[in-house]
Amino acid sequence: MFGLEKYNYTADKTFMTYSFMSMGPNGPIQKIAKFSEIGSNLYNFGFGDYNPMNGDLSDTIVSNNKDTDVIMGTIGGIIYDFTNIFSEALIFIKGTNATRSRLYQININKHWDRIEPVFEIWGLNNEEWEPFKKGVNYDAFLGRRKGAFLLY
Repeated sequence: MFGLEKYNYTADKTFMTYSFMSMGPNGPIQKIAKFSEIGSNLYNFGFGDYNPMNGDLSDTIVSNNKDTDVIMGTIGGIIYDFTNIFSEALIFIKGTNATRSRLYQININKHWDRIEPVFEIWGLNNEEWEPFKKGVNYDAFLGRRKGAFLLY
């Protein structure tokens, strides 16, 4: 997607959970990206390390495997593929803390010229949703494919 470096990933049979391996100095680390429906065509996007204790993801671990750009490219590919299947999906993204939300923001800014032709993105600023603008700090993000037909 968008010509960015990314890891190969697989989806479960529902196309709601995706997994891939992060490769870096700390060895291979299994990552999970998960979409959870929280409203009609509204999905929360969760991402983190696979937790073998409960079979789910942990979004608080900092694995520091020195591959952030590849991971962000992989997340972009996953969201792109998810919205190919669920074309009317509105995706909510918020990091578990301000640092992680900022990481999403940095990557949206960095790749905005590739994202903007395909997706509509809004940012949460002072408890108000507004169309995404570079240079504005947001607390959370909403996005959907351009041309998606939604009934709200």
